[in-house]
Amino acid sequence: MISLLLPTLGTSQQDLKQLFNSLESQTNQDFELIVISQDNHNVINTLLAGYSFSFNHIELDKRGLSLARNVGLEHVNGDILTFSDDDCWYKEDAFEYIEQFFKRPSRQIACFMHKDPIKNRYPKVYPVEEENNISRRRVLQQASIDIFVQTKRVPDYTIGFDESFGLGTRYKSGEENIFLMDLKNKGYQIDYVPKLLSYHPIKDTLHIFDVETLVGKGPMFKRLFGRFQGLVLLVAFIIKNYNLIKEKRSIANCFLAFFNY
Repeated sequence: MISLLLPTLGTSQQDLKQLFNSLESQTNQDFELIVISQDNHNVINTLLAGYSFSFNHIELDKRGLSLARNVGLEHVNGDILTFSDDDCWYKEDAFEYIEQFFKRPSRQIACFMHKDPIKNRYPKVYPVEEENNISRRRVLQQASIDIFVQTKRVPDYTIGFDESFGLGTRYKSGEENIFLMDLKNKGYQIDYVPKLLSYHPIKDTLHIFDVETLVGKGPMFKRLFGRFQGLVLLVAFIIKNYNLIKEKRSIANCFLAFFNY
């Protein structure tokens, strides 16, 4: 069985309906949706009542993406785990493919692809070839909705997410990269597979770094790579993305956050 963790504030019923419709249409219905609502609980209950798939709705009165995911991890029953967004949706055969994929005993953690079907764009340039046991640097490029974990082969998935990172926290991104890196550092294999499984809208400002986003990169690099390698990689990141930084003054704040973390 596949377990999907879905933290949500329940603010966009249309997006949730699109996600739930895609779940209702799956050719493989052996899954559970674990919804962790952090607001608008009654809205979520009303929406879920219209669907026949298996779900577990957990009402949480605190906010924070990583916090919600960690609460949801305590309720996982499936042997395959993935992390859903409330504005993503899935191809009809996504779960059928995933079930077959993880029948290979060598598979532990795998990352796939998503795109924006309206703009007909991918969020980044995905490699065209499969990569087994991706590098630590490649871990930086993975998105949460692309991640699938075989829980019986990766029992340490319960280490969960660093609650200092993710939306609703001090540093609003990087939580999925830290989750993957922590598992990689424990010796688990992470593969990349060029297979499109899900859809997600792409914001026009996706690769523009505002002050808050950039400042959070400092602690993220230090958390992932340590003081010395993290600093080198952070400098390289700043140089590479300099033209995408919205306010140049935030660069100093980014390095300050790095050293203070």
